Amino acid sequence: MGACVICSDDFENGIQKMAKNINTGFYDIFNGKLNKLKDELKKELERAKTDRRKDWIKKQIKEIKSLRETVQEMEKAMGTKTHCPHCGEKL
Repeated sequence: MGACVICSDDFENGIQKMAKNINTGFYDIFNGKLNKLKDELKKELERAKTDRRKDWIKKQIKEIKSLRETVQEMEKAMGTKTHCPHCGEKL
């Protein structure tokens, strides 16, 4: 017996609705942490190449990327416009 098409559509729509409900209350905290991590990474990259902590840099880059994605999702949920609707440039 096959799965009901109507039930599977309702299930997928429910998942999509749940994904859109993002708590944006911590936006300022996440955005501040993202900026702080970027500044720390810039300071580390200013060091001589032999003095850099490569494993630390890799971990920081992974954390920055995941945090950046979270902040972008929050911006979409809040409806803040970060790009011009006409030309696509950042505002």
